[in-house]
Amino acid sequence: MNRKTYQGILADLDGTVNRGSILIPGAAATYKELVRKGIRWVFVSNSATRLSSDLAAKMGALGLEVTANQVVNSAAAVINALRKHFTGKRVMVVGEPRLVEGIEGAGAEITDEPSRTDIVVAAMDTGFTYDKLRRAHIALQNGALFWATNMDASFPASHGFLPGAGSIVASIATASGRPPDRVFGKPSPDMAELALEILNIEAESCLMVGDRIETDIVFAKKAGIDSALVLTGASTKEDLTWSSYQPEYVFESISDIVRLFR
Repeated sequence: MNRKTYQGILADLDGTVNRGSILIPGAAATYKELVRKGIRWVFVSNSATRLSSDLAAKMGALGLEVTANQVVNSAAAVINALRKHFTGKRVMVVGEPRLVEGIEGAGAEITDEPSRTDIVVAAMDTGFTYDKLRRAHIALQNGALFWATNMDASFPASHGFLPGAGSIVASIATASGRPPDRVFGKPSPDMAELALEILNIEAESCLMVGDRIETDIVFAKKAGIDSALVLTGASTKEDLTWSSYQPEYVFESISDIVRLFR
């Protein structure tokens, strides 16, 4: 087994650290032990239904002492891009209220009027309706940019999987006849750049831990980060036989990664 020395960990949440409102067995103990050893963590999630501070609070309630600065999700990546390069743009958000609040806080003007829309941001939206689809469709036909928080077709819940943001993005893309201009969630590297800035380390000194080959492992490869696939979520050992993207490590659970730090 490769015995590289890692200074930081990027860890996926759903399917890796938790499953809905339940922590993966051993996740809390693993986190605490590696923090005690001086390993720094940033949790990376494709979820955009809440802001980083909300996810940190959720993890705290589950037993992980996590600060908002330790969580980077696809909402944070969208907000970062708006704040740096698109301040003042008029944004139509197909998403949850907290995402709308975060985007507005980044200096964007929120609109639901297609003729006044510069960017359509599509995300997980439990209130998705035909009217929202219609408005997004018209805005894109009028030339607005099309951003997606992530393309996950489903996400793990306490009992199985539920439709994810990718299902909504696909609906808008099908109606408008065009794919997103930009996708911020894994496997795109936007979140890796933010996370490495927070950790203040190079990609070579970091380990990505996740449960999905097509998102977490591909994300790590694109960012030049070693990866560990855990088998507590979406991907299985059998999936590795057909994937062209192979992790450096495969573990049954996140609790097994401690062996890399002894």
